Amino acid sequence: MKLYPYQQRVKTLIQSGRSVILQAPTGAGKTRAALAPFIEAFFQFPPERFPKQAIYSVPMRVLATQFTQEYSDLADRHQRLFLERKPIQVRIQTGEQPKDPTFVGDLIFATIDQSLSSALGVPYSLSLGRSNLNAGAFYASYLIFDEFHLFPVDAKQGGGALTTTLQLLSRLKGLIPFILMTATFSSGMLNELARRLDAEVVTVPPEEYTMIAGRGGKRPRQRTYHVHDAPISARAVLAAHQTRTIAICNQVKRAQALYEELRQQTAGTGIEVMLLHSRFTQKDRKEKEERLRREFGEEREQRQAKSMILVATQVVEVGLDITSENLHTEIAPANAVLQRAGRCARYPGELGHVHIYPVPEKEDKKGNSRPDYLPYPRELGEKAWVSFQARDGMVIDFQEEQRIIDEVHLESDRRLLAAMDR
Repeated sequence: MKLYPYQQRVKTLIQSGRSVILQAPTGAGKTRAALAPFIEAFFQFPPERFPKQAIYSVPMRVLATQFTQEYSDLADRHQRLFLERKPIQVRIQTGEQPKDPTFVGDLIFATIDQSLSSALGVPYSLSLGRSNLNAGAFYASYLIFDEFHLFPVDAKQGGGALTTTLQLLSRLKGLIPFILMTATFSSGMLNELARRLDAEVVTVPPEEYTMIAGRGGKRPRQRTYHVHDAPISARAVLAAHQTRTIAICNQVKRAQALYEELRQQTAGTGIEVMLLHSRFTQKDRKEKEERLRREFGEEREQRQAKSMILVATQVVEVGLDITSENLHTEIAPANAVLQRAGRCARYPGELGHVHIYPVPEKEDKKGNSRPDYLPYPRELGEKAWVSFQARDGMVIDFQEEQRIIDEVHLESDRRLLAAMDR
């Protein structure tokens, strides 16, 4: 399995028994970095050297579904090199697809609620009388936690899946190998977690990032950020439109309103407008996502529509491997904005523009108009707005993204870490 240098370092550390905290940019291959040590060890190492089971935990069902499809193929390709060995059994366990309730697969993609409930002996998928089955599987596995910053957290009480995961891993350090991954750790979170969890930090050096961003001999992908004074509108979206545009609103109601506005203004122009949010049925969402992967994917020859605009909520932040020339988004916490920006100029050689807009105002109970940052904390929205305003018109690379994350999230990350000690 061909790996980038940072992926090779992750593999070496994990296979030697160390745990890893990985920070790598969107599209750099974090998932492959996490799975490479397991897939290789599954076929080549004895069971006493490395676990024969891996549980890959994600915050959203769509991610579990996507990874199950993608890495079933990867496991099959690697197994062909070892024809005398049994293949890796790839399974999925989510509330929507409960296909491995007893955690018997070799590689299990699960939502974080399924993983944590099993680890704590109260599995959602089994009766309490059989709970030891999943707990035993969890504590005997190689553990992977992806898109860690999206795990649910109680901002007021400091609880939630994110804090529970950290507390659990602090008790497992040195016992079983695990990896935590995201593109958007603050430096304070990164270093403090490494200390508390006795883990090795792996990041992608600037020169390696440039190589990955320009793989295949192409120029590195590049995104220029623009900050607008007025809330997002159909006129602003259409003014920048080329052939593929994504517009993201923080709330379903606002996404629906923008979608209708765009449909009216594009009637008869040949521009197709799509809408995607969490309230569609599972069947409808699956159909829409499959079409989006084709129409906004890297393989341009597979595209059928000449011109398309996608209006969506934060459901597109993860799980959809798509790109655009222009991405428009309402202001949100910096880690969310940067995650969304990963759907613009995603592939080597692409140039893109990220447009950031203030959220509309809404009257509070006292009759005062204030920016409506929901569902996000006001503090993070305000800090992110200041940080991006200071970079209006700039090309922002991975290193600059990390500075933004520190400016916006460092203090809230410190409070989260303090919650671990309660």
